[in-house]
Amino acid sequence: MRDGGAKNQNMDIVEYFGSDADIQPLLRKALASCDWRAGKFLLRLLEEQTFAKTLGEDGKIFFLLDGKTVVSFLTLTRQDCVAAPELTPWIGFVYTFPEHRGRRHAGILLDHARKCAAKARYPFVHLATDHDGLYEKYGFSYWGNLRDIHGEESRIYTAPAADITAVAESAQKRAREVVRRSGIREAWESIGAKVNPVGSLATGLLMKHRDIDFHIYTDTLDMAKRREAIARICADPHVSHLECRDLAATDEACLEWHILYDLDGESWQIDMIQILKGSRFDGHFEHVAERIRTVLTPETRRAILGLKYLTPEDEHIFGIEYCKAVLADGVRSYGEFSAWRKAHIVTGIDLWCP
Repeated sequence: MRDGGAKNQNMDIVEYFGSDADIQPLLRKALASCDWRAGKFLLRLLEEQTFAKTLGEDGKIFFLLDGKTVVSFLTLTRQDCVAAPELTPWIGFVYTFPEHRGRRHAGILLDHARKCAAKARYPFVHLATDHDGLYEKYGFSYWGNLRDIHGEESRIYTAPAADITAVAESAQKRAREVVRRSGIREAWESIGAKVNPVGSLATGLLMKHRDIDFHIYTDTLDMAKRREAIARICADPHVSHLECRDLAATDEACLEWHILYDLDGESWQIDMIQILKGSRFDGHFEHVAERIRTVLTPETRRAILGLKYLTPEDEHIFGIEYCKAVLADGVRSYGEFSAWRKAHIVTGIDLWCP
């Protein structure tokens, strides 16, 4: 069975597991004739039926055929040789037979794999290699280096697949539902406070990190009043954790309230910064959010969302860093962003505003 609609210059793309039984021996024979050690390893995974166990369920192997001649092949799988579960899916085992090289045949398969990832709603595909300067010509950007399962360093590349804005809009929708269900706004307003969303929720740049930020303005930092609002919020059984930091005596003149709100299997961190009206930061971050919304273009919004999506789960980066790097300094790839952060170390509250 041909992989529907995948034709280029009289060539066909065939997916191994979805192909007809009479074609599979031809594809395995091509792997067996491959002079690349990884190609023979891929064949062994098929013969031993350990492909899914090694590379994840629902993986695919795409072959580019010119008639009955295999020209190139690659895989699209959940896992690869790098232990980075937050990065998925992976393009791997990219190979073109020597007599067919120099004609960008691999690019046909790379494009096809990206389209398949897009259909599955993955915003990016990832690729591990020791090549430098090869995959850039196919639309990939350098992400950084990671060690593979053999302890050797690999260069990691990424390329866009599905529309990242759709992923962000879904995250924004879930965040608004959390806000509605939590009753946070109503709890604070019941004691006369003014409640303003700030950060990623306010700019529309919420991505995969489930963080919701509010600035809460009150005339005083009265203990009894704030306890009333917090008690009302924490009465919700979805609140699993509460933490408070008293910064009333500092220049920031605020109280920080942090809760974890569990909903539909997801845990959201909600940060409520109670600020004294008229103090130093009154309205500043709301203005920054408004300015970011104003200057964002569809292209810069995708760039910021992409950087956020590609950030490792254990990496803590302030939202303002993404915006500043993209909007002020033209950063577009995660590799560029990593280098930018090394040159722009955050040492305190960043007051940058576009």
